[in-house]
Amino acid sequence: MKKTVIVIVALIFLAFISVLLVAQDVELIFSHKYHAEEVGASCSDCHKAVESAKASDNLLPDMDACYSCHDEDEECSKCHKDPDNAIVYPRIADYIAKFPHDKHAEKNIPCEKCHEKVANSDNIMEKHLPKMSVCMECHKDIARDEYCYDCHAKKDQLKPATHDFAWKSSHGITADADAGSCEMCHTKAYCLDCHKSDNLDKQVHPLNFVNNHGMYAKGNKENCYTCHEEQAFCVDCHQKRMVMPRNHSLANWSNTETGGAHARAAQLDLDSCLSCHSDAQSEPVCVVCHK
Repeated sequence: MKKTVIVIVALIFLAFISVLLVAQDVELIFSHKYHAEEVGASCSDCHKAVESAKASDNLLPDMDACYSCHDEDEECSKCHKDPDNAIVYPRIADYIAKFPHDKHAEKNIPCEKCHEKVANSDNIMEKHLPKMSVCMECHKDIARDEYCYDCHAKKDQLKPATHDFAWKSSHGITADADAGSCEMCHTKAYCLDCHKSDNLDKQVHPLNFVNNHGMYAKGNKENCYTCHEEQAFCVDCHQKRMVMPRNHSLANWSNTETGGAHARAAQLDLDSCLSCHSDAQSEPVCVVCHK
């Protein structure tokens, strides 16, 4: 166990050192914050090709864009740590297959809607590329066929790295902790197709759950509604199995003289009665006797 911990700590340390080395190796100096707040420059002043229709286009500013404000011969050291050996800042070429900036620009969507906090950035290492959750604030039709391939190429491996060989048995923990991350790719129907009915191998409900689920339902019925969206699901099952509340077995639950205990229960909490004894297509069940 100790060896495993030591190895993990060592790997984390090496990853941290590698990040520092990469950060120190970046030759370019640039502050979005300075240009936005002090100079008053807009994104399109530097990124001339923001109305591009292809994700493969290089939208990074070239030197000519810099020279529109900076003197070519005197100010190189403002942006380059080593002006005599200046290098071209590499663009990210493997982010996404298809993205039309022009369509988003036509709808007057501000750059910071997708590139969050870029105007406050002082660090050239911060990429400010949009996360999928940001895209899904507008693009919500996940159930549509070919939805993923509006942006991704079909040859891309879309399965996240977390979905390894043990994912089938462990994904429930992630779903409980962060259901939003699942919903970026999977609709609720996707889960239900696998977890519905009596699929005991899926372990949604433990064995014997049918006998003690009432306790869970009373404690956290909202959790039940995650899959069983309509109370009719409960009513249908209870009626088929002739399962009734305990008070319905009282000897004086119903009689023709005083109405019995059920009359007082209805007076105190009629909604509880109607949760089972109601039908949207006809009159309440009470009318059968009390008409």
